Amino acid sequence: MACRSVVSQNKTIKNKAAGVSTPAAFHQPTKEKVKYWLVVFIFLGLSSAFAQSISMEFPAFAGKTYDFVIFQGSKAEKVMQDTIPQNGKFTLTIPEKYAPYTGMCRWLLTNSETGGGIDMAIPGHDFAISCLSDKPDNTNIVYTGFDAVNELNRLNGEQQKIIDRYETMSRAARLYDTTHPLYATFQKEKAVQAQAYERFHEGLKQNSNYNARFLPIVNLMQGYAHRLSDDEYEKGQLFNEYFTRHMSIQDLYVSGHWEGIIQSWVQYQAHVVNDKDKFAQDFKALHDKMTNPAQYTDFVGKMTFYLTQYGKDDYVQAIANEVIRSGKITSYEGKTMQAYVTAMVGSQAPALILTRHIGDVAAHEHEKKVLQSSDLARDGYDGTLLIFYQSGCGPCENLMPQLSGNYELLKEKGIRLISISADENIQVFDNTARQHPWPDKYCDEQGMNGPNFTAYGVAGTPTMFLLDAQGRIELRAASLDDIISYL
Repeated sequence: MACRSVVSQNKTIKNKAAGVSTPAAFHQPTKEKVKYWLVVFIFLGLSSAFAQSISMEFPAFAGKTYDFVIFQGSKAEKVMQDTIPQNGKFTLTIPEKYAPYTGMCRWLLTNSETGGGIDMAIPGHDFAISCLSDKPDNTNIVYTGFDAVNELNRLNGEQQKIIDRYETMSRAARLYDTTHPLYATFQKEKAVQAQAYERFHEGLKQNSNYNARFLPIVNLMQGYAHRLSDDEYEKGQLFNEYFTRHMSIQDLYVSGHWEGIIQSWVQYQAHVVNDKDKFAQDFKALHDKMTNPAQYTDFVGKMTFYLTQYGKDDYVQAIANEVIRSGKITSYEGKTMQAYVTAMVGSQAPALILTRHIGDVAAHEHEKKVLQSSDLARDGYDGTLLIFYQSGCGPCENLMPQLSGNYELLKEKGIRLISISADENIQVFDNTARQHPWPDKYCDEQGMNGPNFTAYGVAGTPTMFLLDAQGRIELRAASLDDIISYL
């Protein structure tokens, strides 16, 4: 089911982001099954070694197979699969096509009953990791040529102390009336910690190591931007400002947090800001920063997916010309990206393949006909409303009764309703469709992969298209209010 998501509009960025973890440290097994497992210093699920080509020595794990993964936007690219030799010495190598690589990676044991592995970053040059113990931990893993453990420990610890002090002062201040002497004391100390946090992040900018650039990305996932605030709305504004104006797209692309940050940003735009023009403005800032076509295409694809999930088809239309004219889209393949090349507002709508089930249900026999969009508004109609929906989809369950209740109003306005279901069970479709008063109701039992869903680039339900008398698309929307206000 590709039903559109419903997100409470009063959720904060911190709450949204908290559900999306960093690339996980490899799961610790239950105590009953523990024989050995890898433990390295983990900061929010990530260890802290950096390398381009990593010389590994883990003799206690000879014979174990492993995967080596690097992060490229929304993809985790498996660049190596091999077995640890008997002497325990092997090399993790970045393929030439990705070199020089600076970013996060993952080494994962794959045939160990208890699992194990290390999430780590690579700085663009070689170093080595060795451990002679069968129970690796932070005390017996040796890094040669590059050791970021102490640095990351120090940075994380220094920052966390500032955050803890700030939040403690904020909570304490709320316990007192603004006229109480302690209130001013706590507020003053809170301001001191806020300044300390800003100085800390200015210092990070002077550090050329990837961990200093990675730390703000993880912070953003936890609801902390480049300045501290205890106001939830301001936190969202700071999130948006940092992401659109300050964050390095390249650093984010190799962080393993690409999709999580994009989703949180779209949620903020769709459910907190809820301003199409402001979204287009912020998108333009990101659009201008992204010069790499692969990154731009990945970003637009993920952003568009979440916009359609949150019912913001009009946001997609608002940036469509910018996206198309950019020349940075490497491919429009996939249903989500089809929103930019098919069924665009102002274009001629694709033809419909109308399917009716005939005969015995078990026989799955169908009668099909192709109807050109220019022929949809016939018999005195002035336009057509195409409704793509699915039984059991929460937002659809809200929309379809609204359409039924406004059916006569829409008819008076000269609008013909045609509904196309993503149901894959004809009996489910029939049970739902009989509640709809309009006569044009269709289901081809192919779900979201049906030809009409594909031709119109529908990635989430409900989606509606308002066509004029000639079959040109006037509006794409997920809300009946948007349709009626347009009419």
